Parts: sequence; structure tokens; C-alpha cells
Amino acid sequence: LALRLRERFGGEACLPRCQSLGCGHCSPFDDLARALPERFAAGDGSDALVCVMAAGIVFRLLAPELRSKQEDPAVIVVDEEGRFAVPLLGGHAAGANDLAREMARYLEGEAVLTTASDARGLTAPDQVAERLGPRVADPESLRRVTALLVDGKPVCLEAPSDPGCGDYDWIPPGGDLKAYDGRLLVTHEDAGRREDILTARLVPPVVAAGVGCRRGAAAAEILRAIDEACAGQGVDRLAVGVLASVDTKQDEEGLLEAAAALDAELRWYDAGRLAALGRPGSDFVRRQVGTPAVAEPAALLAAGEDARMLAGKAAYGAVTVALALGSRDRSLPREGEEGAAGGEVTVVGIGAGTGALLTKEAARVLEAADTVVGYRTYIEQVKKILSGDNRDGKRYVSGSMGRERQRCREALAAAAAGQRVALVSSGDPGVYGMAGLLLEMAGDTPVAVAPGITAAQMAAARLGAPLMNDYITLSLSDLLTPREEVLRRAEAAAAADM
Repeated sequence: LALRLRERFGGEACLPRCQSLGCGHCSPFDDLARALPERFAAGDGSDALVCVMAAGIVFRLLAPELRSKQEDPAVIVVDEEGRFAVPLLGGHAAGANDLAREMARYLEGEAVLTTASDARGLTAPDQVAERLGPRVADPESLRRVTALLVDGKPVCLEAPSDPGCGDYDWIPPGGDLKAYDGRLLVTHEDAGRREDILTARLVPPVVAAGVGCRRGAAAAEILRAIDEACAGQGVDRLAVGVLASVDTKQDEEGLLEAAAALDAELRWYDAGRLAALGRPGSDFVRRQVGTPAVAEPAALLAAGEDARMLAGKAAYGAVTVALALGSRDRSLPREGEEGAAGGEVTVVGIGAGTGALLTKEAARVLEAADTVVGYRTYIEQVKKILSGDNRDGKRYVSGSMGRERQRCREALAAAAAGQRVALVSSGDPGVYGMAGLLLEMAGDTPVAVAPGITAAQMAAARLGAPLMNDYITLSLSDLLTPREEVLRRAEAAAAADM
């Protein structure tokens, strides 16, 4: 079972030495009581430990090693028959619940979720944080807002745009909070409105810090300069998702250490690209690095298209810092995509009317989507297929039959805003489905197609194997095709003797 899970989900299979003989993909161990705690202690919130054994063994061996929900890896127990996948640690923070669901689906078993929000069918605040990509400003406030939600108290989500989290009323910035006992506040600012309401602040990494510095500047000096720049604009330091500079600084230890301390991505730009933005600078800087300005153009490039300068360059001793705010609500564009919105649309075939015929690829796309667009009947099917936070944590756009172009426009607009979009068709989207129309309208927007099982394939399987060789499928509908043409095609198909 461990080898099956490794093959499907990756990672490393650790087996007792006596069971690993001849297994080229296994890491053997001699003493479980030593090996399991060592693996756990070496992991963090991005890792997962899947234990095919009794839960009691795992409890006893790992109890002395527990640190915090922010630091510990996910721990999942699977019974030896593969019937149950039980997340023990890191249900939300480390993604154990989602991984347990995926494993249960793969094993055709059941995920046993015991977190209070999941038991009540709710989307927990830390799941919202995980999906929106923010950092949590105060874990204790998040815990208290979670308690409100579990107790049935009204909790709202205040954010720049509606992220489609089903258990929370969306309130735009500045909206009325009187009807709520708690709120999740998504903001890059270091403090929101001071209301008589319990608030958990979620900070999306949407700010890019452009940094120029003298050779040998220390990390502490760089971090202090960034802190001062952020404080001057009321920006939370947690919002800094990228630290950017000229590529001649790639060996600067201070910059590398500062980025690690911020948990920020480092990006390097060549002098020509920085100079091309035409930001004001100095001849001295040009002589040193080949461009008159570093901080401002680096911040703007990292923040992407339509970025807004929050703080122009300012010198803090040996360090110069500028801050730019990206145009997206949740994150900065990935490196290499700074000039584009970065969203994409996948046209998904959900099969012939039953979740049993949904492909694994289609399920993966639906689970990963931020927005799902489709005919209202298909949207209801998708909601039945998805579970828990994967269902409620999405934005759904539905419409009536005959509004296909409008649905394509909705999907493309969401992608232009940086969303991962699933445009849903029944059967296969390339067979009498939405794929052709979307590709016709997509322009430069990236489009992928996740195929599905058609009604013709399902019916053929019920009959036996009538499609062994060449075959034709014909639509007899004259709604969009003239009746005469439909009849002519039917006659041609009959004459072909397929």
C-alpha cells in the first residue's frame, strides 16, 4: 500500500528493512520508534508524513516531538487495507485534510475528518487563508474567529473582491459590519478599521520591494530599511512577497538573508531592463551597476503589469528601498509572467451525467480552480462532485442554455484577473462542447482542455464494443444546423457503411 501511495503521490517509501529487500524505491529502517520521530522532526508545514499503521502507534511516537500547527508537517494515518485516511495533524495549516481526501479517492476509501469546521461542513478561516495565499498576522485571532464560526456566529470576509468563500458574506472594504461578530480581513495594510468586532487579519503577499544597496550591506540593515519603508506607508511587512534588485547583486549575502527572513522570493533583473523603465536615478549608480536606478524599476517589474508605486525610492543609510503594489488581490505574478495577468482557462469535460465517469484530470482541474463557469445544471453536478472546502471555497458563475458566449466571456474575464478558471461542459468539451467556442474567443489567454467521456462512449460500452473501427457521430438537432444539412450528413454517413 505504501508503494502504491508513493507511485501516485510521489515522495519516499520507508519500510522495515526486512520488507524492503529488492525494492529499489524504498528507504529501509531498523527501528520505527527512532525512524518515525526523526522523519517528523525533519519536516515542516510543507511536508506530509503518511503512516500505514495503527493511529495509536503514531500518537505515542510523535507526541514528544510536537511543536506548533504552523511548524509541524501534516500527519495522516491510513489503515493497512486502505479503507480510511485519517489526518491527525495539520488538517488545514499543512493541508492534511485535502491530501487525505485525495488519497481516499485514489484508494476508493473514505477520508475521516475530525476538525470541527469540516465536521460541520464549514470552510475554516485557515482554509480561506491557504486558498487566498495570505500570511496570518495573528494566529490567536484566527483561532478565536474560527471558534465564532463553529459556534454558529456570523463571520464576514472583508476583501478587495469577492473570493467566493461560501460560509462568509463578502464585505467590500469600508462595508457595514454591524451584523457580524467577527471578520476575516484580507489586506496588505498593517491595521484595518478599528471596529468593535473580532478581526483576524490575513495579509496577501502583493507588495514587491525593490532594493539597492552598497556592497556588503548586512541583512539586518536591509530589513530595517524595508521595515521603515513599510511603516511609512502603513504596509504590513508580511505583504512583501518579492525582493527585487539588479542581477549584479546576486552574490550579496545580505540580500539573500533578508529575503529568507521575509519568506520572500528573490528576483534579479539585468541593468538594461531596469534602465528601460526610465525611472529617475543618478550617474553614480549608472557607473556602478549600468542603470541609473535600481529600487523603483525593480519593484515595478516584480509587481507586474498595472502595478502602483506605493513608496518611491528612499535611502536608509547604505540601503535604498522602493515599494510597489501588484494589481492582483492575492499574489504577485510569477517570475517570467510579470507582464501578463497570469490566469488561465481549462475547459473541463465532466462526463456523461454521473460523477463515476469523471476523469482524474478533470477532478484535479475542478479542485484547483478558483472560479467555475458553466450551465447551471452542470454547476450543480460539480458541487456534488467536490467536497468540503474544495466545493465552498470557489466562485461559481452559472447561466442558462443559449448563453454560451456570455459564459466564455465570464471565464476569460476571470482569467484576465489572474484566476484559475474551469469552464465546464458535459461529456467531452471538444465534442459538441464549449472548447471550440472558447478557443475562438480566447485571444492570448492560455487555454487547456481536459477531455471527458461522452454519452456516445457510455452508450457504446453498454452495448458492448460497436465502435471498434471507423465510426461517425452525428447530431440530429436542427437548432443550430439547417434541417437540410442534417439530413444530407445522415445520408452521407449511411452511404459510408460505417
